[in-house]
Amino acid sequence: MFTAIADPTRRAILDLLADRASLTAGEIAEQFPEISRPAVSKHVRVLRDAGLVGIRKDGREVHYSLDAHPLAEVYERWLVRFAPMMDESLQRLKRTVEAKRVARR
Repeated sequence: MFTAIADPTRRAILDLLADRASLTAGEIAEQFPEISRPAVSKHVRVLRDAGLVGIRKDGREVHYSLDAHPLAEVYERWLVRFAPMMDESLQRLKRTVEAKRVARR
């Protein structure tokens, strides 16, 4: 999954799908005029393979939608344990910056 979300285009596709219930491949591709449709389709396929995008067929149209469950699972199982370290690092940075401001006065 980290490989899938490492690419900025794929993250942008996830952002699009987070804002809408579903989009067709054509609707997704319209948002990326600088990229060919086959390239956009490959990005969507990577996201599908990672379990981040689901599909629903409606006649000949395929609608893609976000499935955020895998992201939530990674966050809950892995990333949340690093949050205290990040908070501590930010507090140290804040103290350093504030100390430098006081020293300049």
